[in-house]
Amino acid sequence: MKTLEDFDLLRRSDRHQARKNGFDIPKQKPGRKQPDFWSLVEKKSNDECWLWLGVLNQWGYGRYRVDGFCGMAHRISYEKTTGKNIAGFIAMHICDNRKCCNPNHIAIGTHADNQADKVSKNRQAKGEKNGASLLSEISVLEARKKYKDGGETYKSLADKYGVSRDTMQKAIRGIYWKHI
Repeated sequence: MKTLEDFDLLRRSDRHQARKNGFDIPKQKPGRKQPDFWSLVEKKSNDECWLWLGVLNQWGYGRYRVDGFCGMAHRISYEKTTGKNIAGFIAMHICDNRKCCNPNHIAIGTHADNQADKVSKNRQAKGEKNGASLLSEISVLEARKKYKDGGETYKSLADKYGVSRDTMQKAIRGIYWKHI
């Protein structure tokens, strides 16, 4: 029977063999100790944002590893301070600061709540800021004027601006581009 000392736990293959022999060994090699969660949060008063000082993900939200799972810092902060499990819900920033970990600035809701919050705060991409847009504000205003004057059809305007007839009709009627 092998003992744990028979394995070099810095080598992946030995860690695998140790697990096969019944030892409770993590798949990853032991690394440096992770800092305490709260040491990575710049705490201020309860009404100010508590900024995350650790690693950020590609969207600017804080990241922290808990029990082998990489989670978002604002969610972990909320769960640690309230003791509530928020799995399946969205942790929305009331302050709209992605680095904020203040649980008083976090509201729990559904995806629909988060989308409604985005729209109410006018943070959604619309018009030219929407990466899929083929039209510009100027072209939509031109097309609306040409259509209103009676000289052009939806189809002819769509061909001119390189979009479908349906897209042009919705842009002219204000279903799309209603913000201008």
